[in-house]
Amino acid sequence: LSEINAWFTNIELFIARFDKLAAVAVILFFFLVKTIVGFIPFSVLFIGTGLVFSPPIAVAINVIGFGMLIGLKFLWGRKFGGGGFHKLLLKSESLSDFMDFHGKGNKWMLVVLRFVPVAPVGTVSRAYGATDMKIIPFVVFSVVGFLPRLISWSIIGCNVFDPFTPAFLTPISILLVISGISILFLDILFKLIRKDDKNEKE
Repeated sequence: LSEINAWFTNIELFIARFDKLAAVAVILFFFLVKTIVGFIPFSVLFIGTGLVFSPPIAVAINVIGFGMLIGLKFLWGRKFGGGGFHKLLLKSESLSDFMDFHGKGNKWMLVVLRFVPVAPVGTVSRAYGATDMKIIPFVVFSVVGFLPRLISWSIIGCNVFDPFTPAFLTPISILLVISGISILFLDILFKLIRKDDKNEKE
């Protein structure tokens, strides 16, 4: 625990040495870096913001950074295609129709996919970039789906040095509940779609 605290302290000191506007610019720059280099976890970015700013400001900055990142990934998909994940989903006619990948994209499934922690943010963004969905609705529905996780991580960042308090443990509990429900829902949904796809082939 002391090693983790020391690591977060270094992050806090690095960001805090800038004035407030410069600190925001540094955080948003890291979001841009993550657009290109995917090894930076979202949790570190969100927690890092929460270390320096109060929860409302941290959430606002993280929303801007997240929206900027997924918007760039979306535009990448629009220009260069949805990638391997998109091509894989198109092989299933039922799944492709359900996701509306030949049209404007299923916006409610986008919200669900943002809930699911195992759904890669960049991969989903590129797949939707290959649809006819407009970028503004894409960013809005993505943020809506990701907001519970984003808020939770931001609050964790504000309380990271008090790990045994309700303020720290409550958002972690919320993250676990959201993850479990969303994965269960997605698993049931895809099983139904695969069953429908199998019935059509028969």
